[in-house]
Amino acid sequence: MRDKQKGEFFTPGKLHTLDHKGEFFSVKGPLNIARSKQGQPVIFQAGTSEAGRNFAAQNSDAIFVHAESFDDARTYYQDLKQRAEGFARDPHALSILPGIRPIVGRDEAEVESRYRQAVELVTIEDAIVALGRPFNDHDFSQYPLDAPFPELGDLGSNSQKGGSDRIKQLARDEGLSLREVALRFSLPRRDFVGTPEQVADAIQTWFEEGAADGFIINSVLPDGLQYFTEWVVPVLQQRGLFRTEYSGNTLRENLGLEVPVNRHAKAFAHKKDEALA
Repeated sequence: MRDKQKGEFFTPGKLHTLDHKGEFFSVKGPLNIARSKQGQPVIFQAGTSEAGRNFAAQNSDAIFVHAESFDDARTYYQDLKQRAEGFARDPHALSILPGIRPIVGRDEAEVESRYRQAVELVTIEDAIVALGRPFNDHDFSQYPLDAPFPELGDLGSNSQKGGSDRIKQLARDEGLSLREVALRFSLPRRDFVGTPEQVADAIQTWFEEGAADGFIINSVLPDGLQYFTEWVVPVLQQRGLFRTEYSGNTLRENLGLEVPVNRHAKAFAHKKDEALA
């Protein structure tokens, strides 16, 4: 409340207790701080398993997803939006943000040079370790590097099932060796490796054709984010795809997410409407 003229800091009737009583702990609850400007922290989720998708569609504000291709990203995007509707949520309230690792050069020669520079930073030993993460940190060093990708059965189902399933399917479809899978997994050359215009084209396609609401950007090279902001962002701004200044000062506002309605205020308004009816 914080009404300085009346000398009132808060209204006791608007202080709500949690009164949680559970198996492992109980807590009465009231916090001595006001609700934040953004209502509640932005809830992010990452995961492509069936359980992860349902959890995200029901509870998340934003979702980080690793997509192998535009088609994979669009299929995932459509699936999550439909699931959100199934949970009686507005699909626009859910922001899907694929992770990308752009490598940008001013011309084709510089793109190729910077991509080779990035690949040279990855050793096969590091690639093998990274490959093990979606497979419950499985030790791939026990297999011959140039033999066909090993048959792993259900390995990975308890960790990152969506990611591990995609890797196994890719290896089967293309007949890849373990070395090829590891290097491709560690630094694949996808839509976001190119000149500023080419990278902007890819971002525009993914955004306008229903594969992403935005992107989470990771840099492969130390100067990657600098070149992205200096070369790609201006192209996006010229196309009206990226803001020229921030209109809000919270993460929720900058992600274009609405502030959740206070459930207590909503319940109070409902009771008031019933009383007037």
